[in-house]
Amino acid sequence: MSDGPYKSLNMTRAWKKFAEWAHKAAFEPEEVAGRVVPALEETWRDEGCGEVVRSIRSILGDARQADMFGQDKSVELEAARRDLSAGYPMRRLIVDHVIQSVANGKLGIDAVCDGVENALRDRAARGPRQVEEHYLRKQSPEAMATRVRNRMEDAVASAPIAGLARRLSGLDAATQPPSVKQQGLEDGVRLP
Repeated sequence: MSDGPYKSLNMTRAWKKFAEWAHKAAFEPEEVAGRVVPALEETWRDEGCGEVVRSIRSILGDARQADMFGQDKSVELEAARRDLSAGYPMRRLIVDHVIQSVANGKLGIDAVCDGVENALRDRAARGPRQVEEHYLRKQSPEAMATRVRNRMEDAVASAPIAGLARRLSGLDAATQPPSVKQQGLEDGVRLP
Protein backbone atom coordinates (compact mmCIF):
# COMPACT_ATOMS: atom_id res chain seq x y z
CA MET A 1 0.00 0.00 0.00
CA SER A 2 1.29 3.43 -0.94
CA ASP A 3 1.93 6.15 1.62
CA GLY A 4 0.39 8.66 -0.73
CA PRO A 5 1.85 11.27 -3.04
CA TYR A 6 2.19 13.74 -0.16
CA LYS A 7 5.28 11.87 1.08
CA SER A 8 7.38 13.05 -1.86
CA LEU A 9 6.17 16.66 -1.84
CA ASN A 10 8.92 19.25 -2.14
CA MET A 11 7.53 21.16 0.84
CA THR A 12 8.36 21.52 4.52
CA ARG A 13 7.28 18.97 7.10
CA ALA A 14 4.25 21.01 8.25
CA TRP A 15 3.00 21.47 4.69
CA LYS A 16 3.39 17.73 4.06
CA LYS A 17 1.39 17.03 7.23
CA PHE A 18 -1.31 19.44 6.03
CA ALA A 19 -1.44 17.63 2.66
CA GLU A 20 -1.50 14.23 4.39
CA TRP A 21 -4.43 15.19 6.60
CA ALA A 22 -6.30 16.60 3.59
CA HIS A 23 -5.57 13.38 1.68
CA LYS A 24 -6.92 11.07 4.39
CA ALA A 25 -10.70 11.10 4.70
CA ALA A 26 -10.44 10.01 8.35
CA PHE A 27 -9.54 13.58 9.31
CA GLU A 28 -12.45 15.93 9.86
CA PRO A 29 -12.44 19.32 8.08
CA GLU A 30 -11.77 21.07 11.43
CA GLU A 31 -8.73 18.87 11.98
CA VAL A 32 -7.42 19.63 8.50
CA ALA A 33 -7.98 23.36 9.15
CA GLY A 34 -5.88 22.98 12.30
CA ARG A 35 -2.84 22.20 10.13
CA VAL A 36 -2.92 25.53 8.23
CA VAL A 37 -1.46 27.73 10.98
CA PRO A 38 1.46 25.38 11.78
CA ALA A 39 2.33 25.21 8.07
CA LEU A 40 2.32 29.01 7.75
CA GLU A 41 4.27 29.42 10.98
CA GLU A 42 6.93 26.98 9.75
CA THR A 43 7.34 28.93 6.52
CA TRP A 44 7.50 32.16 8.56
CA ARG A 45 10.27 30.76 10.79
CA ASP A 46 12.23 29.11 7.98
CA GLU A 47 12.43 32.35 5.98
CA GLY A 48 13.10 34.62 8.97
CA CYS A 49 10.06 36.78 8.27
CA GLY A 50 10.10 38.29 11.76
CA GLU A 51 13.20 40.27 10.79
CA VAL A 52 11.43 41.73 7.77
CA VAL A 53 8.41 42.73 9.84
CA ARG A 54 10.62 44.45 12.43
CA SER A 55 12.41 46.35 9.65
CA ILE A 56 9.15 47.40 8.02
CA ARG A 57 7.71 48.50 11.36
CA SER A 58 10.75 50.70 11.94
CA ILE A 59 10.43 52.18 8.44
CA LEU A 60 6.73 52.93 8.79
CA GLY A 61 6.96 54.03 12.41
CA ASP A 62 3.94 55.28 14.28
CA ALA A 63 0.88 56.15 12.18
CA ARG A 64 0.36 59.39 14.16
CA GLN A 65 3.86 60.58 13.26
CA ALA A 66 3.33 59.82 9.59
CA ASP A 67 0.15 61.90 9.67
CA MET A 68 1.91 64.82 11.34
CA PHE A 69 4.94 64.91 9.08
CA GLY A 70 3.44 63.41 5.91
CA GLN A 71 6.57 61.47 5.00
CA ASP A 72 6.52 59.22 1.97
CA LYS A 73 7.98 55.83 2.87
CA SER A 74 7.77 54.25 -0.59
CA VAL A 75 11.49 54.70 -1.35
CA GLU A 76 12.49 53.01 1.92
CA LEU A 77 9.98 50.20 1.36
CA GLU A 78 11.33 49.62 -2.16
CA ALA A 79 14.83 49.39 -0.71
CA ALA A 80 13.53 46.89 1.86
CA ARG A 81 12.00 44.86 -0.95
CA ARG A 82 15.37 44.71 -2.70
CA ASP A 83 17.58 44.22 0.37
CA LEU A 84 15.51 42.07 2.74
CA SER A 85 13.57 39.75 0.49
CA ALA A 86 16.08 38.50 -2.06
CA GLY A 87 15.79 34.73 -2.32
CA TYR A 88 12.90 34.44 0.15
CA PRO A 89 9.44 34.19 -1.44
CA MET A 90 7.48 34.71 1.79
CA ARG A 91 9.53 37.78 2.70
CA ARG A 92 8.87 39.17 -0.77
CA LEU A 93 5.14 38.58 -0.35
CA ILE A 94 5.17 40.46 2.96
CA VAL A 95 7.00 43.49 1.58
CA ASP A 96 4.84 43.56 -1.58
CA HIS A 97 1.60 43.38 0.41
CA VAL A 98 2.72 46.03 2.91
CA ILE A 99 3.61 48.34 0.01
CA GLN A 100 0.12 47.70 -1.40
CA SER A 101 -1.48 48.43 1.99
CA VAL A 102 0.41 51.72 2.23
CA ALA A 103 -0.66 52.59 -1.32
CA ASN A 104 -4.27 51.89 -0.25
CA GLY A 105 -3.96 54.46 2.53
CA LYS A 106 -3.08 52.35 5.58
CA LEU A 107 -0.42 53.68 7.91
CA GLY A 108 1.97 52.32 10.54
CA ILE A 109 1.17 49.04 12.24
CA ASP A 110 -2.19 48.84 10.44
CA ALA A 111 -0.36 48.66 7.11
CA VAL A 112 2.04 46.04 8.51
CA CYS A 113 -0.75 43.87 9.91
CA ASP A 114 -2.83 44.15 6.73
CA GLY A 115 0.20 43.33 4.58
CA VAL A 116 1.17 40.34 6.74
CA GLU A 117 -2.39 38.99 6.67
CA ASN A 118 -2.60 39.31 2.88
CA ALA A 119 0.82 37.68 2.49
CA LEU A 120 -0.22 34.76 4.71
CA ARG A 121 -3.46 34.32 2.78
CA ASP A 122 -1.54 34.49 -0.51
CA ARG A 123 0.94 31.83 0.66
CA ALA A 124 -1.84 29.66 2.07
CA ALA A 125 -3.67 29.81 -1.28
CA ARG A 126 -0.57 28.67 -3.15
CA GLY A 127 -0.10 25.52 -1.07
CA PRO A 128 -3.20 23.62 -2.28
CA ARG A 129 -2.38 24.39 -5.92
CA GLN A 130 1.19 23.18 -5.41
CA VAL A 131 -0.09 19.96 -3.83
CA GLU A 132 -2.60 19.39 -6.64
CA GLU A 133 0.11 19.88 -9.27
CA HIS A 134 2.35 17.41 -7.44
CA TYR A 135 -0.44 14.81 -7.27
CA LEU A 136 -1.10 15.13 -10.99
CA ARG A 137 2.62 14.77 -11.80
CA LYS A 138 2.69 11.56 -9.70
CA GLN A 139 -0.05 10.12 -11.92
CA SER A 140 -2.66 10.27 -9.18
CA PRO A 141 -6.26 10.25 -10.39
CA GLU A 142 -7.47 13.74 -11.20
CA ALA A 143 -10.47 13.25 -8.90
CA MET A 144 -8.13 12.56 -5.96
CA ALA A 145 -5.96 15.59 -6.72
CA THR A 146 -9.04 17.79 -6.93
CA ARG A 147 -10.50 16.36 -3.70
CA VAL A 148 -7.28 17.01 -1.79
CA ARG A 149 -6.99 20.54 -3.19
CA ASN A 150 -10.62 21.28 -2.29
CA ARG A 151 -10.17 20.00 1.27
CA MET A 152 -7.04 22.12 1.65
CA GLU A 153 -8.76 25.21 0.24
CA ASP A 154 -11.71 24.71 2.61
CA ALA A 155 -9.26 24.39 5.51
CA VAL A 156 -7.49 27.61 4.49
CA ALA A 157 -10.83 29.44 4.24
CA SER A 158 -11.74 28.46 7.82
CA ALA A 159 -8.28 28.90 9.39
CA PRO A 160 -7.70 31.82 11.80
CA ILE A 161 -5.25 33.62 9.52
CA ALA A 162 -6.27 37.12 10.69
CA GLY A 163 -5.38 36.22 14.29
CA LEU A 164 -2.10 34.69 13.17
CA ALA A 165 -1.28 37.87 11.24
CA ARG A 166 -1.97 40.03 14.30
CA ARG A 167 0.30 37.85 16.41
CA LEU A 168 3.12 37.73 13.86
CA SER A 169 2.86 41.49 13.31
CA GLY A 170 3.40 42.04 17.02
CA LEU A 171 -0.11 43.26 17.87
CA ASP A 172 -1.23 40.28 19.94
CA ALA A 173 0.73 38.21 22.43
CA ALA A 174 1.61 34.66 21.44
CA THR A 175 -0.82 32.09 22.75
CA GLN A 176 -0.77 28.38 22.27
CA PRO A 177 -4.01 26.80 21.05
CA PRO A 178 -5.32 24.13 23.39
CA SER A 179 -4.14 20.68 22.45
CA VAL A 180 -6.91 18.13 22.04
CA LYS A 181 -5.84 14.67 23.06
CA GLN A 182 -7.89 11.64 22.19
CA GLN A 183 -8.62 9.70 25.39
CA GLY A 184 -10.71 6.72 24.28
CA LEU A 185 -12.94 5.17 21.66
CA GLU A 186 -15.62 7.82 22.14
CA ASP A 187 -13.08 10.48 21.21
CA GLY A 188 -12.32 8.94 17.83
CA VAL A 189 -13.66 9.82 14.41
CA ARG A 190 -17.17 11.27 14.51
CA LEU A 191 -19.81 9.15 12.91
CA PRO A 192 -22.40 10.65 10.51
